[in-house]
Order: sequence, then C-alpha cells, then structure tokens
Amino acid sequence: MEHKYNYYKSSNQGKFWSFIGCISFGILGILLGAALVYGLFVFFLVPEIEEPLPEVANDIPVEVLPELQPSAGPCLIEVIESVMPAVVGVSRQVYVSRNGEEILMPAESGSGVLVSNDGYIITNHHVIDGADSISVLLPDKGRYDAEVVGEDVLTDLALLKIEETGLTAMQLGDSDNLKVGETVAAIGNPLGYFQQSVTAGIVSAVDRQVRFPGGNFAYSFVQTDALVNPGNSGGPLVNLEGEIIGINTAKISLMGVEGIGLSIPSNTVARVMQDLMEHGRVIRPHIGVLIDDWPLYSEEEPDQGVEILDIAPGSAAEEAGLQPGDVIVAMDDHAVQYLAQLFDRLLDYYPGDTMSITFYRDGERMSEEITLGERPEEWEFEREEPVDPEPEPEEPELEDPDDQ
Repeated sequence: MEHKYNYYKSSNQGKFWSFIGCISFGILGILLGAALVYGLFVFFLVPEIEEPLPEVANDIPVEVLPELQPSAGPCLIEVIESVMPAVVGVSRQVYVSRNGEEILMPAESGSGVLVSNDGYIITNHHVIDGADSISVLLPDKGRYDAEVVGEDVLTDLALLKIEETGLTAMQLGDSDNLKVGETVAAIGNPLGYFQQSVTAGIVSAVDRQVRFPGGNFAYSFVQTDALVNPGNSGGPLVNLEGEIIGINTAKISLMGVEGIGLSIPSNTVARVMQDLMEHGRVIRPHIGVLIDDWPLYSEEEPDQGVEILDIAPGSAAEEAGLQPGDVIVAMDDHAVQYLAQLFDRLLDYYPGDTMSITFYRDGERMSEEITLGERPEEWEFEREEPVDPEPEPEEPELEDPDDQ
C-alpha cells in the first residue's frame, strides 16, 4: 500500500512542473516577440534624428516663440466707471408771472458732459434754449450756476461754463474712425431724476443724413440703437476707449419704431466747441448757393451729388463762375453725395480759405477754385418765383429726447 501511494504522488508532481514550464516558455516567447516587433518598428519606420531636440529648439529665435498675453481690450464696466463723473445734469429755469410777481420756475432738464477740468460743458442748444437761468448738477459735488459761453442753433450745440477746477473731463474722439457695429454707450439723466443712467448698444450707421422739420441745413449724424429718453439730450455717446464720439440729440419718433437714436458726431462737436470758446459763435464759411439733393438714379450724370438751384448775387459761387443747374460732387478731395456731406465739409474751412469744387454741368465734369466768404446773418436771392424742387419722400418725424 505504501508503494502505490508514493507512485501516485510522484506522477502528480511531474504534471505540475510541466504545466509551469509551458507557461514560462509562453511568457518568454511573448516578451521576445514584442521586443522583436519594437526593434523592427524603430529601425524601419522612425527617421534618424541627427541632432538632439533641445539643440534644435535652442536654434529658434526668442522673438518667434509664442507668448501668452492678457487681452488688451478695455472692459465696458471700467470705461463707464472712469467717465461717469464727467456726465452732468443740466436744468433750465424761466420766469413766470404769478399773482403779479415774477417767479423763477424749472422748465426743462437734460444732460451735458465736461470737456475740460476747469468747468466747460457741452450740451444741446434745445436743452438751454430760452432759459433765464441755467444750473448744472455734478455727481457728488452739488449744483452750480452755469453761464452760456455760446450756442449754435444749426448744429444744436451749446457751450456752458461753471466756476470750478479739478474736475473729471472727457476727451473727444475721432468720429471719422467710427465703424458700424462698434460698441457704444449713451449716458445721461433720463426724465431729469434718473441720474447718470447708461444704455449700451452698437453704431447702427454713420454719416446718416436726417433733416429736422423746418430746417434749412442738414448735418450727418451717428445712428445708434442705444436707447435715449427725455433728459438724455446733451449727454455723451461713448466708445470703448472712454472717448466722446457723439452728443445724443434726437430719436426717431414713429409708432412701432424703437432703437433709432441720433448723435452729433464728435468731429462736428470739436469744431463748434472751438469756435464757441474763441468767438462765442460759429464762424461759418459761405458759398452763396441755394441747394438740394440731386435726384437719386437720375438719367443724367452724376449718380449722386448736390444741385445748385440758385446763386446769391456777389457771392463766392458767382465769382467762381458756378451756375444754377450745376451738380456739386466733391470739395477738394472729399466726395459730396448729399446735402449733409456738403455742410460737414464746410465746417473744415473758414472764411477766406480756398477750395476746389468739382461739379457736373450738362453731363460734363468740371472743377473751379473758390474763395469762401463768411455767411451773413441774412441773405436773399433775386429769384422772383419760389424754388419748387421735385417732391421728396416723407421723412420720419424727429423728436428731441427732451420733448415731453
């Protein structure tokens, strides 16, 4: 019995070690196969690197390597916080008679913006028109009496002055560089008591010609969808650089129409402000012509321009040989496609300056040099019958944001 038991035990041990051996040889084969495949891959597929990677990287100039930098674009919140102290409230008071006594009463309120640290303020003419007294409310500083330095009805601008120094002021930007779609913010005092309210939007259009009802002049406006309300007139339209690129002055008032605000471009503001500071009025050059927009898509040349309807006797236009029927298309190197552009260009000149006027006469393109005169307060034409140009399509009614 002992002999049989020992035989059985030896037989089982042999099978166990045979099994272990097979597994060991299998693992070894797998390892050798993997090593062989890796060697073939490296030898045949990976290109030989002649120089170490660190030496190649060191050959690259430092300035070529990309450098991560924070965004340089200013934040609208930071811009508004920096310019807000320059936006002021403007109130107009008039004398009214009560029980035989003259009493000074509030009449209208609007907005304004400080353009110097010694108290010069730009606002709209219609905000202070007819005022017997004007006061300005500065944020965190109180109320000041304001003096009218000068006003200009044609551009609807006025320059005020208060006696204070060390004030926060805003700089005028270049409205000629405005792009449609640019982010802007309108700041003002809607309704007179929502002080320093901000509405944001984009520039919807530039060089937008809109004639005010009853006006003989036309200027270009910046159109924006930043909302303006009564009391916003005279406040600044601000770009992301914290610059004034317009003075909010009007909005389109039609049932169902929203988000069409109009601002006076900052370049117009700059010229008017300079004249009001130096002369108390705007010194305007004068051509001496009665004009209107040339009918668009006319069968005759040009496609666009400004037609001379009549010429004042003794004017610069008469001396230069211009005639009724001529169509002005350029002043020096600036194209003139409609009325507003002509008046805008004239603000680049002063009486006595010389310019070249390009025009069409009977389909022929011509040019003449003209020496500009100074616009008189009143001037007349010799035409016996009133000029009756072709009827124009009805334009939308404009509403000053301060008109209740």
